[in-house]
Amino acid sequence: MTDVIDNAADAASKASDGANQATNQDGSKVYTEEYVNTIKAESIKRAKDLKDVETKLKKFEDEKLTDSEKKEKRIAELEAEKLQILSGQKDKDIDNLILKKSNGKNIVDIDALMLFAKKELASVENVDEKAVEAVIGKILKDKPYLVSSTTIIPGDGNFGKNNNQQAKDPIGGFNDWLQKQWKG
Repeated sequence: MTDVIDNAADAASKASDGANQATNQDGSKVYTEEYVNTIKAESIKRAKDLKDVETKLKKFEDEKLTDSEKKEKRIAELEAEKLQILSGQKDKDIDNLILKKSNGKNIVDIDALMLFAKKELASVENVDEKAVEAVIGKILKDKPYLVSSTTIIPGDGNFGKNNNQQAKDPIGGFNDWLQKQWKG
């Protein structure tokens, strides 16, 4: 029965194609705007119908599941969510260990150190304080530019400090000069 309907629909579309098309001089087919709009509307309707059928099928499959199967499915979803949360907690614990062990080491760029340390710790099976401390020590040894230096290196030019005192602001400097002039 459905084959007969499909054949009739195909025959009708072929007949309408002949009425709504013309041929260019180069042999390509040209369709009328009305026919193209009809085809677009039909395509949109079929896509909507397909979406409706898919939602009905999912609903039917869900109804078909028994209560125990529904519970098992929910348990599997919750276990997957739990694993995701635990992995996120593990990442946060590693971040905290890295920050704890790098504290007080005059690190210039803590973000870079964290990235390097995470890369190194990815291959470590059991991440604990000793492992993190060893990795940080190795990174700081291999990349000394991550540690700020408090020593003055000759030849720094304008960037080196002559003393470690903070410079005075312009108003304070003017006040000092003014007091010297007044006394002198």
